[in-house]
Amino acid sequence: MSAPYKTETREIDGKEYRIDFFQDEDMGPPWKEHDGHGPVTDWTTRDKHPGELILNKDSGSRRYYNFAEACKIALRDGWDSKPYNTDGSQTPRQQAAKAALADFERLLAWCIDAWHWCGVVVTERRTDSDGYSYDGPSESLWGIESDAGEYFETVIGELIAELKAGA
Repeated sequence: MSAPYKTETREIDGKEYRIDFFQDEDMGPPWKEHDGHGPVTDWTTRDKHPGELILNKDSGSRRYYNFAEACKIALRDGWDSKPYNTDGSQTPRQQAAKAALADFERLLAWCIDAWHWCGVVVTERRTDSDGYSYDGPSESLWGIESDAGEYFETVIGELIAELKAGA
């Protein structure tokens, strides 16, 4: 395991907890890790086909996002994205195209490292009778999107609760 990219310490109910954030190197591209995305090609040197968008490039290779097919899937499966079509002002095709574009933009953000997969490890810190601090038990959750915002507080709270329950 690599070193954490962020560490913080919290004291809760008289106990100290270290919270480490790691890049989750075991997770792959989002389109391979989870369903609900438009089709993405493997790396290729071919030219772009009609209906495809360039997802990312590396030297002479590219990955393409099949936007046309993603729109069909989104229409079939009822995808939606912000701003949600709660008032029915968008046709189903408009809603599908908006959702497919949002999917493309999210995958593109991953490709350009605007976000990554991460893991959160919460470790209870303990002190022995001589006053030396050491690591006690820990709990973790992996495969979290690094831009998850307030969700991290939920995860940290749940991991601390698990540590307290195991004490």
